[in-house]
Amino acid sequence: MLSKFILIVLILINVKAFADEVPLNNIVANYALFYKNIDAGTMRLEIQSNNNYVQIRTKYDGNFLAELANRGYREEISLLKKEMSDLKIEKYSYTDEKDAYNAIYEDINKVKIIDEKNSQNFYLNSDEIIYDPLSLLLHLMTKYPNVKDSYNVISKKSLKIYNYLYKDKQSMIINNNSYTGFSAEYSSGNKTNFFLFSRDHNNLMVLTSIKKKGKEKIRIELRDIEYIN
Repeated sequence: MLSKFILIVLILINVKAFADEVPLNNIVANYALFYKNIDAGTMRLEIQSNNNYVQIRTKYDGNFLAELANRGYREEISLLKKEMSDLKIEKYSYTDEKDAYNAIYEDINKVKIIDEKNSQNFYLNSDEIIYDPLSLLLHLMTKYPNVKDSYNVISKKSLKIYNYLYKDKQSMIINNNSYTGFSAEYSSGNKTNFFLFSRDHNNLMVLTSIKKKGKEKIRIELRDIEYIN
C-alpha cells in the first residue's frame, strides 16, 4: 500500500513539473475591454509558434467609448525568430484608425521605423535591447522571474524607458474566477499601467489596468482561453 502511495505521489509530481514547463505558445485568449468601468468592446491575443518563428498578435474591437482611449480599432503584430533558447525580434507592426507603421529590426538595438501614413523612415537606436510592446509582454510571460527592472520599448514610434515594479503572490477575482500569480507595473507620464499574470496559465496575462491621475481609465479582463494545440 505504501509503495503504491509513493508511486502516485511521484506521478503527480512529474505531471506538475511537466505542466510548469509547457511553453506559452499556440494559444488564443479573449478579453473584455472596459472604459471607465463601462463595457467598451473586446481584445483578442494570439500567440502562434511555427517552425523557427513565434508570432504574437493583439486586436482590439472597441465601440465609441473605446475610441476615446484609442482602442476603437487597433492591431499589433510582433514576429520573433527562435535562436537557441531565446527569441530575436524581427518585425513589429502597428495599425489603428489614425496611424500605421512598421518597425524593422536591423539589430537588437537598432530599429528602422517605416511610417506608412506619412511616408517617412527613421531609426531608433539604443545601447540596450529595444522591445516592442508585444515582444516585451511575451518576454515577461516566459522569462519571469528572470526579468529586469527597466526596458527600452517602442511606443507611438518613439523610444521610451519603462521602469517596472514586480510583486509575487498576487491574487484577484476576475469575472468570478480566481487568479494567482505575479504583477508588473510601470508609470508613463500621468498614467500607471498594471498587469496581472496567472501562475496556473503559464504566466498568461489575465488583466491590464491603465489609470490616469489615480483613476482607472482602461481595464482589460480575461474571458476565455483557446489552446490551439
